[in-house]
Amino acid sequence: MDVAGLTDCGLIRKSNQDAFYIDEKHQRFFIVADGMGGHAGGEEASRLAVEHIQAYLEAHLEDLQHDPVTLLRQAFLAANQAIVEQQRQNTARADMGTTAVVVLIDAAGDRAWCAHVGDSRIYRWRNEELKQITSDHTWIAQAVQLGSLTLEQARQHPWRHVLSQCLGREDLTQIDIQPIDLEPGDRLLLCSDGLTEELTDEVISIYLSEPNVEKAATALVNAAKNHGGRDNVTVVVIAV
Repeated sequence: MDVAGLTDCGLIRKSNQDAFYIDEKHQRFFIVADGMGGHAGGEEASRLAVEHIQAYLEAHLEDLQHDPVTLLRQAFLAANQAIVEQQRQNTARADMGTTAVVVLIDAAGDRAWCAHVGDSRIYRWRNEELKQITSDHTWIAQAVQLGSLTLEQARQHPWRHVLSQCLGREDLTQIDIQPIDLEPGDRLLLCSDGLTEELTDEVISIYLSEPNVEKAATALVNAAKNHGGRDNVTVVVIAV
């Protein structure tokens, strides 16, 4: 696999509350997190999420072939607990939280699983068509699913950033985990909403067609900034 990741503060924010991780050595798992809760809180929440998910997966990767769903769930729960503990210890960070998306790939490279909480996303690009794998954990996404809002209305809705789930909650109830089938030529994209707020799926698909993954990642981030760059932007591009 070819993999590239990039994060950028954007044009408006003074700090970067996104974080990502690429398993460079084995290329088995990849993480993107988008923190919230103020400058220090958001950065700390996304950092804790990435560090604890990484540590749990590295320590228990042998469980992948037996039970990948439990492996991912426990990694997310470990990260959630770490953030909750930090909230208890530091009242100034009581409202901090983070989204998280993870792709986990087996040793053969032909099967993958994804897990997510929040509105950071995972896409699969295949034969020049882009498919969103994850479903946003937001009130607006639920309204679209129920038919109360159209996709275009949702893109402009003032409540579109209100999350129904995130890491950093004692009552975390929803960690979505699902398999992803992979074929030669596929690309996976993990991204924070700083990308999807600025670019439509059609535009993202065009930039993902770039053969070089590092150029594709750079082009996606630059395009989001050129379109406004109102939030931090983070992408991880995986070419199978």
